[in-house]
Amino acid sequence: MIKREHIKQAIDAIAVRNPDIGYTLDEMLGIGLIDLPSESDNIAGGDDFSFVFDGEKVLVNRVLFFSEGTVPIEQGLLIKYGELVKKQELQNKGRPFSYKDAYEEIHNAGLRLVVIHEVDFAIERLRNETGKGPLIALLERSKQEGESLDLNMESADSLVMYRGVVDDDRPAYFTCFPMCMASLMQVADMNVEFFSVRFILGCLVKGLQKNLMACVVERHIVGLIFLALKKKVFKRDLEIKFFATLRGKTWDSSWPASRPPRGVGSFLVAGVWLLWKNRMPGFKEVVLDSEVGARTFYDRVGFEQRGLSGYVLKEPKGYLLKAILGMAQNSRDLKQEGIQEIAALVRKKVKKLTKKARGERGVKERKAVIASVKECLKPGARPEFAEAALEALAKYQEKIPEAKEILTAATEGSSDERTRHATAPYH
Repeated sequence: MIKREHIKQAIDAIAVRNPDIGYTLDEMLGIGLIDLPSESDNIAGGDDFSFVFDGEKVLVNRVLFFSEGTVPIEQGLLIKYGELVKKQELQNKGRPFSYKDAYEEIHNAGLRLVVIHEVDFAIERLRNETGKGPLIALLERSKQEGESLDLNMESADSLVMYRGVVDDDRPAYFTCFPMCMASLMQVADMNVEFFSVRFILGCLVKGLQKNLMACVVERHIVGLIFLALKKKVFKRDLEIKFFATLRGKTWDSSWPASRPPRGVGSFLVAGVWLLWKNRMPGFKEVVLDSEVGARTFYDRVGFEQRGLSGYVLKEPKGYLLKAILGMAQNSRDLKQEGIQEIAALVRKKVKKLTKKARGERGVKERKAVIASVKECLKPGARPEFAEAALEALAKYQEKIPEAKEILTAATEGSSDERTRHATAPYH
């Protein structure tokens, strides 16, 4: 639970770099405009902590608070202060305005303020190091940038690694984190575990920005993942160090905040799997340490427990394979070894359909396998994946109840003679 001294510490930290803002916030704390929530509001707050700013409840991510101290409180205070200043600015213009209509402008002012504050902090740290001039210049330029996220897909140096879909075929991009004002503002508003604006900028300062990946849907960051090298005596593993997805919060009011895109977690892990197989063959395994609340998801996509909290990614399960297939279809530089491994996985999954599903979990896994097989048979699918699926279906169709339906749909959706031939009985 947040205490009053935590808020005071956050205000003092802000005052070090922005004395005027710190002074105003301290005054607001003194007269009760910044305060702790009532006991009943605290109980109703769910998993996150909170404080009150000028009558508004401000959420503080519990995980961020435990891992970074007062940083998320500082972030919340600065966002609300920036909003307050913008509201006063609009009121001082002497013409009436609707808070609802002006919400985006007001909220963006708060988000921009916290990003500029953190960028200045990062620049301060860099000034003490030699050879950081270009990085400082990059950060200074970011303070003048607009608020629309552009991945620059057509550029030769595009950060996008893989393209796929989430949530009923919405286009999604697995990309290195696009370091800019728009992306940092989105991070500030997402308020998810592990990934504060300060953490993101810390990756840049430490030269670790290439370890930070994002899932972007319709110019919105909806998930983040941070990778690290885990060395052991005789091997190197690729570790998923931090992992978080958007949970209903967004700074664009045109998005349905009550329902974030589904499938983002599987999409991010699929991107890591392809990155591992296609660009990092020297790593032995993909591993992670999981908090209790996320273990169901990791088990569902194919991680197996190792030790008390360790997990290692084995054979992709559930909708992870479908996400891998979707990305692989659009990848221009997929190595032959990766293509063959994915094709082998498809054959293996089709063979598993010959066994009857047991229990609710088995039924869900079967549905995921069927969805993956259908992904292989979509128009424009890689021929290697289509052939693997069709040959296995033809071989086992007498033992797979859904085989005829899948093969018929594939035949109707394709004029490819290979597809029609594959529906013939297997001998």
